[in-house]
Amino acid sequence: MKYEKLSKEIIEAVGGKDNIISLQHCMTRLRFTLKDESQADDEKIKGIDGVLSLIKKGGQYQIIIGTHVHDVYLDVCKIADISDEQEIKEKPKKKNIFNSMFSAIIGAIGPIIPILVGTGLGKCILLFISTMGWASAETSMTFYVFSFVFDAGFTFLPVFVAVAAAKHFKCNMFMAALLGCALVHPNWNAIVSSTDPKFIGQMFGVLPLYGMPYTSSLIPALLMVWVMSKVEFTLNRYLPELLKGMLTPLLTLLIMTPLTFVVLAPAMGIISIYLGDALLWVYNTFGMFAIAIMCIVYPWMVATGMHETLAIAGIQILSQSGYDPFSRTLTLTANMAQGAAAFACAIKTKNKEFRNTCVSAGFTAFFAGITEPCIYGVSLRLKTPMYAVMIGSCLGGLYAGFTALKAFAFMTPSVINFPMWMGGNGNANLINAIITMIISAVGTFVAMLVIGFEDPIDETKPKVNNTINTVQSPVEGHVIDLNDVNDEMFSGEVLGKGIAVIPQDGKIYAPADGVISATFETKHAIGLTTDKGVEILIHIGIDTVKLDGRPFVQYVTKGQTVKQGDLLLEVDLTQIKEAGLDATTMVVVTNSSNYLEIIPTQQKNVTKKDSLLTII
Repeated sequence: MKYEKLSKEIIEAVGGKDNIISLQHCMTRLRFTLKDESQADDEKIKGIDGVLSLIKKGGQYQIIIGTHVHDVYLDVCKIADISDEQEIKEKPKKKNIFNSMFSAIIGAIGPIIPILVGTGLGKCILLFISTMGWASAETSMTFYVFSFVFDAGFTFLPVFVAVAAAKHFKCNMFMAALLGCALVHPNWNAIVSSTDPKFIGQMFGVLPLYGMPYTSSLIPALLMVWVMSKVEFTLNRYLPELLKGMLTPLLTLLIMTPLTFVVLAPAMGIISIYLGDALLWVYNTFGMFAIAIMCIVYPWMVATGMHETLAIAGIQILSQSGYDPFSRTLTLTANMAQGAAAFACAIKTKNKEFRNTCVSAGFTAFFAGITEPCIYGVSLRLKTPMYAVMIGSCLGGLYAGFTALKAFAFMTPSVINFPMWMGGNGNANLINAIITMIISAVGTFVAMLVIGFEDPIDETKPKVNNTINTVQSPVEGHVIDLNDVNDEMFSGEVLGKGIAVIPQDGKIYAPADGVISATFETKHAIGLTTDKGVEILIHIGIDTVKLDGRPFVQYVTKGQTVKQGDLLLEVDLTQIKEAGLDATTMVVVTNSSNYLEIIPTQQKNVTKKDSLLTII
């Protein structure tokens, strides 16, 4: 695995694999949902080589990695044994309603962005071919087929949203897809001709049915699936086991069909239209000034993760009006400005390593449209480049607003994604996009050279503890190498370096003077921080957490001061054996990265008086 070391460090710092409920990734970020965020070490995360920054937003624990995030994601999933189909057995702590809504929207919309990007770029290419007079739907069957394929991305948007939302809300995605298909069914569209809801009949003779088209819509499908997840959960909870397989799908449809078409879809459809109309009104009313002001704020929105909401609004406007004059323009100016700021820093810095960072981050912003490496590796690190970015973005936004720049496809703006700006009458919009890029980049570059920055000549290096510490054995028994333990979390040194002992009796002693830093309800493990700062985890047995503490008697509490040799707890080894579990006890230094070496004993058998680990 290419990023094995980085992945192990991340897993350890977020509280171990048992603290991970789910993991997703976008273009630059690992998006964790954790059982308990207090178990994650924020400072340790930020100090990991390969991590750009950390953001806690919308109920997600977001770790900024960069453009290679997908490879890191795969390694983390493999090491932590995370699969797309895993069920969450322990519920996370409740989030406030804003975080829950934000998390749901991002979780449902994020996975379908590639569809919008692919079909959007395809439509732009077809538009270019048509404009050049090379082919059209009337003259070429190839053009005709690709045309309706690319149109399908937006036409059937509710279906894609429904599937993604079902995965997020943990309900049956095929049932969700069925309801999504119903929203865009030809029979429904045939009796609905106007955008505004109109009365078209009654359901069950009493429920008034108002019709409007839901193709290319986002919000109706999202709310529909959320409600469906609650209905499905309730039915599965109360229906007899023998009838669930037959009645749950049928009753779900019987409940959700009138609920969707009478209440949810029309209500959310109106909200979707009003949302798009409101943003268009702001744009049409304030024009260049609205764009310019938002361009100043947008780089900070990206830094905090709030830019996702504008992307969702942009999708709604694009599906509603055929173009997006707002969100893609903001992204265009910010991407060009961040890239220019990074290149300006590369020219002025005398630090070779930092120059390499600036150049790679700048190219990523210009050609991939991904600015997180610039933001966290350059702009926020030095602070003043962020001000230059605000200036350049504002100048570009003024021009874009003045010329009414529009994007005709939902893509990440970059130098090579120019087809997204092709549309309207002639090539004027494309030319204005290119000029906006130039103004944003040049304005930022000049501003950066004028403002300057404090060159990071001396890179900060982590301090290494070079004193020698010894850790006595907490248990009597036979010593084995940690790599031989039948548990990947320990054998892979995910939690840290150490050693293991096959115990001969059930008494666990304090291996050094210190304070009890962690205890567990199941009593299967105990944490100790020594007086010299060594963080030790003593884990008794493999999978003994399943025994719910029955074989254990604990004599200490969290925060209690202990001396080396004090009895911490006792365990009935017979019960562990009868349960078919392994009693091997792991002794791990969880802050191993603070030390040069963790040297295990060469003895084959140890008592509580013997040295088990030497720490340098």
